[in-house]
Amino acid sequence: MHAYILCGGFGTRLRRVLKGTQKAVVDIHGRPFLALVLAQLREAGVNCGVLCAHYRADQLAELLPALEAESGLSLQLVVEEAPLGTGGAVLNALFHVPPKGRYLVLNADTFLDPNAYRLALDAEHETLVGVEVEDRSRYGSLRCSAQGEVLGFEEKSQSGPGLVNAGVYGFTDGALEGLPISNCSMEQDLLPSLIRQHRLYVRQYSGAFVDIGTPDSLDAFRSDLRGSAI
Repeated sequence: MHAYILCGGFGTRLRRVLKGTQKAVVDIHGRPFLALVLAQLREAGVNCGVLCAHYRADQLAELLPALEAESGLSLQLVVEEAPLGTGGAVLNALFHVPPKGRYLVLNADTFLDPNAYRLALDAEHETLVGVEVEDRSRYGSLRCSAQGEVLGFEEKSQSGPGLVNAGVYGFTDGALEGLPISNCSMEQDLLPSLIRQHRLYVRQYSGAFVDIGTPDSLDAFRSDLRGSAI
């Protein structure tokens, strides 16, 4: 069971905190954040991880043996010669490491419970995991039919509670087959294409949902985990 993990971001909002460190490997009480994500994937039943990387890929390469040993996952690093965006990074990784059956795509900077990944893996359709949040203005929100079909994405300007994209996707092995590798976005290009074909469905998840993309959210995550066994 493959999981393609998007690790290529520049961490712009965290630049003053990261100081040149790759966002996915930022220190969390002596462990790289990515190690926590890999542990959740392993518990969900994933056994192979593909790290889609560009910015500071050297740091991921250096940590790869330790991450593999700790997680128990078979890990591979696929490095883009130039930034390809979230969509292009996935297409590039699928070309270099083809999946065997259903697979996951996820962000390396978000912490979720294993059940979020199980929901995507256990579905039959192309699947997006959605989560209810108190303030959707940071994420934008989902428009879905009563049958769970994803109809579109709302802009981030809307505030208040709502269902948002948790950044976890489950795809059949042919879902993105034949698409050319190009600089494109998962959210703005690949997912809308599936929506137009009426092929994307949401499965709702309730549990931990922590995006460490801002200094405040990173500090809050560290504080919440202080003394935790995770």
